[in-house]
Amino acid sequence: MNRIHNQTTEEAIKQLFNKVSPNEPGFAYIASFDDGVTYKGAVGLDSIEANLPITTKTIFNLASISKQFTAFAILLLEQEGKLNLDDSIVKYLPSLGAYAEPVTLRHLVHHTGGLVHYEDLAEKEKITDRDKLTPEETLKHLENHQMAKFPVGTKFEYSNTGYFLLSLVVEKASGKNLREYAQERIFEPLHMNDTEIVERYPTNFPIARGYLKNEQGGYDIYESPWEHMGDGAVHSNVEDLVKWGQNYTTATVGGNDLVKKMTEVGPKTSPFGQMIIENEDYAFGISHGKDFDCHYFEHSGGWAGYHSHFMRFPEERLTIAVLSNYGDIDSDNSMPVEYAKKIAEIILGESANL
Repeated sequence: MNRIHNQTTEEAIKQLFNKVSPNEPGFAYIASFDDGVTYKGAVGLDSIEANLPITTKTIFNLASISKQFTAFAILLLEQEGKLNLDDSIVKYLPSLGAYAEPVTLRHLVHHTGGLVHYEDLAEKEKITDRDKLTPEETLKHLENHQMAKFPVGTKFEYSNTGYFLLSLVVEKASGKNLREYAQERIFEPLHMNDTEIVERYPTNFPIARGYLKNEQGGYDIYESPWEHMGDGAVHSNVEDLVKWGQNYTTATVGGNDLVKKMTEVGPKTSPFGQMIIENEDYAFGISHGKDFDCHYFEHSGGWAGYHSHFMRFPEERLTIAVLSNYGDIDSDNSMPVEYAKKIAEIILGESANL
C-alpha cells in the first residue's frame, strides 16, 4: 500500500488544537506511519517566561509513559539471564522485609503486588510533590511500613511503587542504574537522541516548563523535584517516541520474542486460583486499547505540570503521541489521551468511544 500525505487529514488534526492559545502552555503531537507519512505539529509555549514556543523537538516529562521503558529493561535483563520474572523482590531488596517475600517482579510489572503506594507514605510524612524526595527516603518509608494493601496476586491496582522498585532491580541486576542502562541498551541503539531518564532536577538539558493555572488566571510553574526513576522520569519528545513505537514492529532492540512479550497481559487468576479483580489488560508498562475496531496499545502519563499519551497500532504501523506541559487539563476534552484518540479517529476513519 502506497500511503500518501493527506492535506485534509493534516488540517483536521490542526483544527483539534484551535482552542489552545499560542501564549499559554500547550501541546506537541505526532502521528507517524512507519513508511514515513507523518502528521505533526505544536501549539503553545515551552516557556512562558522566555516566550519560547513548543515544537515537535521540545522535550517533556513523559510521566507514566516511562513505565514501558522500565519493563523493557527488565525483559532485556531476563534475556541476558541476569534475573527471572518470578524472582521475589526481596531477592534484590531484602530490606523490604519478609512480608514482601511473595511479591515477584512479575507482580510488580502487572500491578498485582499489593504493596503500599509510596506517594501515600510521603503524604503521611507531610512531603508534597513540590518538596524534594529521594529514592533512598522512599525505600526507607517502604521498609518501615511492613504491611501489604492486599494479598499478592489477588487484585489489579495501579502502582508507582512497583515500577520504582523495578528500577532498583535493574541497578542490582545490571550494575548500572536505570538511566545508564536504558541509555546504553534502548535509547542509543534506537537513535532516540533527545531521550533521557532524569535522576535529579534541574536537568542539564532544556525541557518544557510545567505549569498550572492560578486563581488570577495566569500560570505558575508546577514541577516536582522528586528523584524517582522507573515509574516516571523519562524525558523525551514526540519525534523520539515514533522511533520507540517503530521498535514494536522492527524489534531492532530486544528481538521479536521480547517485543511480543511486552504486549502480553498479566495472569487473570492469582496463584490461589481466584480471579484477579479489575485486571485491565495491562501488559509490560502498556495497556491494550479498547476504543477502536483495530488492535492497539497505549499508556498515559500525568505528573505535576505534565500530561502525555502514547499509542501504537501494530497492524497499521502507526504511532501517535501527544505531550503537554499543562498540569490542569482535565476538562473540555483537552487531555492528551483525548487528543490522541481524536487524531486516531481522523486518520483511521473510525469512531473512538470517548
